[in-house]
Amino acid sequence: MRKTTANKLKKANPVMLSIVRSYLAKYGIRVRKWMPYRGKRSSRDVVYEAFFDDHSVAIPVPVDRYSFYICMHEIGHLVKGDRNYGYTQEYVAEQYAIAKLIKYGYYTKEIEDSARRYVYEHLIQDLVIRSLQLEKVSKKVIDWTGRNIEQARKRGYRLAKLLYKHSDIVPDSLQRLSTRRLDVKVYKAILQTSIKQLK
Repeated sequence: MRKTTANKLKKANPVMLSIVRSYLAKYGIRVRKWMPYRGKRSSRDVVYEAFFDDHSVAIPVPVDRYSFYICMHEIGHLVKGDRNYGYTQEYVAEQYAIAKLIKYGYYTKEIEDSARRYVYEHLIQDLVIRSLQLEKVSKKVIDWTGRNIEQARKRGYRLAKLLYKHSDIVPDSLQRLSTRRLDVKVYKAILQTSIKQLK
């Protein structure tokens, strides 16, 4: 049986849902889809997303502080509108979400630590897949992640070499990071550039 939106939202924390709806209304953001949320661990297998083209989001039903944080993160993408490198987009959305967690009393250090790791992973992806140059990395952002530029260089270099070694196909997860479909030749060329820059 297909669940209706009303049925899905019955599980929501009413206070959190009210807050999320107030931000959606304030910024004219449409919910494209209320996504399932079955706890923090299972959320890794679900794609929550902000869509700039039609100013909409796919977000979880807010049932706890972590799902509320995800809602605020996706709303933050559209409110702040950062369209630069992936890691800066994620940093700006994370800062927005964390500020809302603090404002409404839902903040935990565990969530912020998770946010720091998330931004750092996007930084590594940008170094490897988008050939972001090390000197262009924001010191403010890398400091916030608790890492340094040398750690990022080493991690990016290892990842680029590993991906190049297995570059007979372009992984679907990396296709989503690119602004265009990548064929294997282009993908290998990007990895070669990244390896050279990060060496």
